[in-house]
Amino acid sequence: MNNGNNLPQILLVDDDSGIRGVISDLLTSKGYRVVQAADGLEATLKMKNQTFNLIITDLNMPKKDGIKLTNEIIAANGPPVLLMTGELETYDIKLKSLKNTVLLPKPFNPKIVVALVNKILNENK
Repeated sequence: MNNGNNLPQILLVDDDSGIRGVISDLLTSKGYRVVQAADGLEATLKMKNQTFNLIITDLNMPKKDGIKLTNEIIAANGPPVLLMTGELETYDIKLKSLKNTVLLPKPFNPKIVVALVNKILNENK
């Protein structure tokens, strides 16, 4: 039986605890380890102490938004990013330069997150 040490670890960053809960439960049920952060600052601290295979982040958050967080991850040659946003049009120009980033427009069916996570992690093995 798998002892859990080689399960992909995902950092889930969103200021909405309800969204974090739904996505976390769904990914955990599919065998992923999920660590949650309420904003970009908390995410940055967690990334200093742990290694993640994927970061899922909301775009619009207090303290540090998803754009700043994603730019930091890219600058550090970090893992791929799945960026959730309800404001795609506003951020379209800023996002074009973000490498290794997949956009997920809101609202979305949480099940699509599992499919995207599987795809991203399989492409980045």
